[in-house]
Amino acid sequence: MLPATTMCYIKMSRIPAILSVILLSGPLPAQESPKPFVTYPGPVGDYLKRIQQGRQAHSFDASVRFGQWQEKDRGALIELTGLQQMEKDLGGFTPKIRLGQAEKTNEPFTRALCSIETEPGVVIPFYLLIPKDANPAQPLPLLLCPHGHDKLGLHSYAGAFKDDKHRKTVLEKEGDIGAQAARRGFVVIAPATRGLAEEVLVPDPKGRHGNRPCRAQLIHCLLGGRTPTAERIWDMQRLLDWAEKHPIIDPKRIVMTGNSGGGVLTAYTAAIDTRIKVAIPSCSFTSVTSKEGFIFHCDCCLVPKLRNWGDWKELGGLVAPRHLLIVHGVSDGLHHRPTVDKLGGQLKNIFKAAGAPNNTELEWGNSGHRFYPSLMWPFIEKALAKKK
Repeated sequence: MLPATTMCYIKMSRIPAILSVILLSGPLPAQESPKPFVTYPGPVGDYLKRIQQGRQAHSFDASVRFGQWQEKDRGALIELTGLQQMEKDLGGFTPKIRLGQAEKTNEPFTRALCSIETEPGVVIPFYLLIPKDANPAQPLPLLLCPHGHDKLGLHSYAGAFKDDKHRKTVLEKEGDIGAQAARRGFVVIAPATRGLAEEVLVPDPKGRHGNRPCRAQLIHCLLGGRTPTAERIWDMQRLLDWAEKHPIIDPKRIVMTGNSGGGVLTAYTAAIDTRIKVAIPSCSFTSVTSKEGFIFHCDCCLVPKLRNWGDWKELGGLVAPRHLLIVHGVSDGLHHRPTVDKLGGQLKNIFKAAGAPNNTELEWGNSGHRFYPSLMWPFIEKALAKKK
C-alpha cells in the first residue's frame, strides 16, 4: 500500500487533467426549462400573450401599506365580478331559509336537506350536518364546502349517496369531505353550486352554448352585467349571514373548501369575505393562464378583464394574513405544476409582507383531480387551534 502522502499527491495531480476535460467538453448544460403546457402556432401565441397581459392595475405592491393595498384591491374585485351590481340590485331582498327534517343515520351526526332563497325565485338547496353531541355552550367550527362540476355535488360532499355506484365513485376519491368534517366535530353546510348542481342548472335550449349549462349561465350573466362567480359568491355569503348567527356555530372558526370549480369559488369567496378564516381550494388555485396563454379554468369561472385587475397571486393575497392551503394532484392533467409552483412562491412573499409567512402552504397529492384529506386536515386543525 502506498503512503498516505503519495495517495494524496496522486489525487491532487489528477485535478488539472479533470479540469482540462471539463473545459474541452464545453459548458455544462443549463437546467432544463419546464415543458410548455400547450403550444400554439407562432402568430396565435404572440397574439394571446399580448392581449392577455392586461394592465394588472391592482398587482401586489410591496411599497404600499398592506391593508391599504388590500382594501383597494378587494373593492375593485367586487366591482369587476359584478357582485357590486348584485348588492345594489338585491339590497332590498330578504333571503328565506327552509330547514329540512334531520335524517336518521348511523353516523355521529344528523343530516338535513335544507334550502335558501338567495334572490327572487333562486332557491339553493344545501345539506346541514350537525354532530349529535353539539352543545350551544361550546360552539363548533363550520365547514362550508361548495362543489364543482358534479351534478350530484352537494349529495357527494354530504355523503348522501343516491346509490351504490355513486357511493363507490365518491369514496374511492375521498370526496365526501362534508361527512368527514362532521365526523371530526364540524357543523357542515354543503350547498349546491349555482349552474353546476342538477337542482340549479341553467338550461341550454337547442344546445346553442355547446350543451353546457355552466356556459349558458355565463352568457346570461354577462348580458345582465354579472358573472357566475358573483352569483356563486352571493349564494355563499347569504349562507354565511345565516350561519354566523346559528347558536352552535363559532363564527371565528369558519373553514371553506371545494374541489375544482368549488375550489375556484372558495378562492374568490375567501378573497372577498373575511369571515372565511381558513381557505383550502383543491385542484383549482393557479394563474389565469399558462405562459403560452392557455386558460386553465372553465368558461363559467371567467371574470372579464381580470388581467387588467391582476392575477391569482392577488386573489391569494386578499386572503392574507388568514390561512390559505393550496392543494393539487401531481397527475392532474388540468393544471401545470411549474405554473402552480411559481404562484406558490409569489404567495409566500405576499403573506410575508402581511406578517404571516407560515399561514400559506402549497401541497401536492400523489394522484389526480380530487380531494387530499390527509394534507388538508392537519393544516385545518393547526389553523383553527390558533383561533380558539
